[in-house]
Amino acid sequence: MKSYGILNLKNVESSQDLHLEEFYNLGYTVIENIIPESEILELTLELDKIYQIQIEEIGIENLKKINEENLVRAPLAYSDLFIKLASRRDLTHYIDKILGKFYILHLQNGVINMPSKEHHQSSWHRDLPYQNWTSSEPLACNIFYCLDDFNHETGGTFFLPFSHRFEYAPSIEYMENHSIQINAKAGSAVLFNSMVFHKAGYNNSEKKIRRGINNQYTKPIISQQINLPAFLQGKYSEDDYLSMLLGYDSVITESVKEYRQIRVDKRH
Repeated sequence: MKSYGILNLKNVESSQDLHLEEFYNLGYTVIENIIPESEILELTLELDKIYQIQIEEIGIENLKKINEENLVRAPLAYSDLFIKLASRRDLTHYIDKILGKFYILHLQNGVINMPSKEHHQSSWHRDLPYQNWTSSEPLACNIFYCLDDFNHETGGTFFLPFSHRFEYAPSIEYMENHSIQINAKAGSAVLFNSMVFHKAGYNNSEKKIRRGINNQYTKPIISQQINLPAFLQGKYSEDDYLSMLLGYDSVITESVKEYRQIRVDKRH
């Protein structure tokens, strides 16, 4: 492609550069062909299995009361498959670029969008809810893995481009008029700024379930949704990267002595 009259044209040297350019400007980008088909099936079966476990833990009627139906929280605490998904280095290197070398997994949720049924996440929101501000650098970002095709029929996610820069919530009319619904094949991943406005689409299909795994990464000044170190009871803490990612290295201590002792122990 040609251009003229431009003195500071940005050069893109790799697909990673292009995805990061879209992330910083649009607020989101779709990265295709990340999960092979065999892994998609395995993750799908495991996610459905964990959802049934969580229904048994608290009851489907209680999930409905709190708008948690068809939502699987912290599947990584139930299966190693989702730990591997959250820590895929072929994608978390994007997080290294965006958030720096020290960050935590704020949450991991499985979203199940049933056919001909509106999901409670079909309302406009940010993944840092109730916040209307901007920051010079991102404080949080998401990698959303598509286990099924995301499109108009199955209720692909809508994003409002550039809205991670808005210090206010625009009108619903504006968001509906200017949003873009993504098309992403199963096995793709959507990398997006947690402050971009988005919503789940309506699954118009008759039989197709649309599943996705949302992983949100934050700088550790933002606490985890669920205390993963406590939930996991020390599991994975011996791995340097997972210890950081899962929040073992940023647990709030209960005394000065405990704060210092943790650091002393790391020196040995």
